[in-house]
Amino acid sequence: MPSARKPLGLLAVFLVIRGAAAAPGEQDVSCPTYTIVDNVGLVNGDKLLKQVSAVDVSDCCSACNSTTGCGAFTFNSKDKTCRMTTLENMSSHHVAGVVSGKRSSPSPVPFPDYCKSSSGKKCHNVLYFVADDMRADWGTYGLPVITPNLDALAKKSVLFEHAFCQISVCAPSRMSFMTGRRPDTYQVWNFIDTVPENCSATPGHFRDHGYITLGLGKTFHQDSGAWNAQAYWSLEDKPYYPYGVGKCPHGGQGGGHCMQTDDQIYDYHLRLNTIDYLQYATNKSKATGRPFYVMCGFRKPHAPWQYPQRMWDLYNESAIAIAEHKVLPTGTPLFAWSRQLSVQLENGTGFPYNATSPVPDWVMRDQRHAYYASISYVDEHVGAILETLDASGLQDNTVVLFHADHGYHMGEHGEWEKKSHFDLVVHVPLMIHVPWLPATWGQRCPAMFDLVSVFPTVAALAGLPVPDGVDGVDLSALVANPVADAPPTAFHQYPACGCADGPEVCFHTARIACNNVPRTEFNYMGYSLRNAEWRYTAWFVWNNATLRPDFQGPFIEELYNHTGDHSYEMDMYENVNLAATFPKVAKSLFAELTTFFSEHMAATAHLQPFSRSNTVEKTRADADTVSDPFDT
Repeated sequence: MPSARKPLGLLAVFLVIRGAAAAPGEQDVSCPTYTIVDNVGLVNGDKLLKQVSAVDVSDCCSACNSTTGCGAFTFNSKDKTCRMTTLENMSSHHVAGVVSGKRSSPSPVPFPDYCKSSSGKKCHNVLYFVADDMRADWGTYGLPVITPNLDALAKKSVLFEHAFCQISVCAPSRMSFMTGRRPDTYQVWNFIDTVPENCSATPGHFRDHGYITLGLGKTFHQDSGAWNAQAYWSLEDKPYYPYGVGKCPHGGQGGGHCMQTDDQIYDYHLRLNTIDYLQYATNKSKATGRPFYVMCGFRKPHAPWQYPQRMWDLYNESAIAIAEHKVLPTGTPLFAWSRQLSVQLENGTGFPYNATSPVPDWVMRDQRHAYYASISYVDEHVGAILETLDASGLQDNTVVLFHADHGYHMGEHGEWEKKSHFDLVVHVPLMIHVPWLPATWGQRCPAMFDLVSVFPTVAALAGLPVPDGVDGVDLSALVANPVADAPPTAFHQYPACGCADGPEVCFHTARIACNNVPRTEFNYMGYSLRNAEWRYTAWFVWNNATLRPDFQGPFIEELYNHTGDHSYEMDMYENVNLAATFPKVAKSLFAELTTFFSEHMAATAHLQPFSRSNTVEKTRADADTVSDPFDT
């Protein structure tokens, strides 16, 4: 992703005289937690820390990240040299044709002594896992994926049957659960916009209270995970470890799969670095008494599905069950459906599909085989990282939690991938392990749990104050008592683009996603609620001037019965739209849905939306193979 171009204080004078010729810094640079400038040297010869050869700016940045003490670098594209120095020895001077980077300074810590023993407060460590595109197909949910390490952790955790994201696509979902704010709060519904940079977030809240906070992988979506890193992570201890983009010989972010060796797959390197960061955190915690918060964001099972041979061999493909309901549910408007994933074999052979014409059964088995192998690979990484925690001796004082950013379709309802309101896409796996509450280990919690509540819940479990200004609520009581009172309803939303005609036309067509569409150019917005019995969804016309839905105008609705649904299977529910069959139920839920979101919009109307460009990759090798190519 392109880095933000910002002056380094006194360096601004050099930036304004930049010539018309393309500078080397105008290439896309992956260098999170650094400020990048062109035509400025930061390293003097007598203050050189280290010099290496580098392919490009990103390579030089990586070298600086892996060099102890490096705080700044200068890359010369002519001789491919990467020169490094410390922040203390950095010296700025104009040099035409070079690109330099300076490590961003971390923000001040307002409550550094909060957890010290003299304060009388007991603070606990946190190890936080998040997965990308992983639905609740684990063995512990009674489903077919082989996940022995996640299942073992679940036996020592509370497993939540009904956890739901607030918007079912990567970037805005992560912006939502990491900050505890619903998408409507700061109008973050696409990959372009973010919350304001002064907004609190889970890692920043822990850092503000004296924790060692180390981040790796895909936590936030923007900036390779390192969005606003100087405010959220302990960069003075370890640089943020950015996430990478998976690639197969015949597949990319839009679909495909391949068998590769460990060292060809990003998550394997994430595993090794997480082990290293966790060992650092546990050792420093023992030496200083400061608790730690380590967050690991896996890239899988996001497409392309990558896996080593041993993961593929776990499954007998002929025995893999496929979806029974392979087309759009009866009575469901076509507008609820969209084509997302490019369904293709390892050799690149693709298979078309639509809302009424699924891919062949054997292709569906092939896709599930690859997806399951990718999940099992994540499970292996979790096991290795938990072994490291156990070896540290701090496992009895460490909260461990795992969830995904959203769910996934694997051919059910004629759908593949995410970006809808169907339960399989909104529902996520979630478990929380609290060592000092063994009485509830292995229990399942039936409560509705919105992911915006993860932030205040994990803060409370760790012994920190619940953050102010968040939309989520502290549900830590559910870990001590899984049947305690909790909100009875979960809420979700998702925008629709690709049809600028009126609802009489658009509601009868398939929509497309809005990842890189400005929010002033959306066409419709869908809102959805889920309780123990029903999922109700309504789609409304979007007002591009007010950035609000027209709740008084024409709409279409979906109603699905979930009575008895305890997340044990993926194919039984939402196969018939019952809105016309149960009009009183639909009317009641419509009122609840529109009242909730109307009141939330009114309560947050004083907040100013924030917009930032340069958050999305603009080139992709597989851009023409999928309807929405920018989902990384």
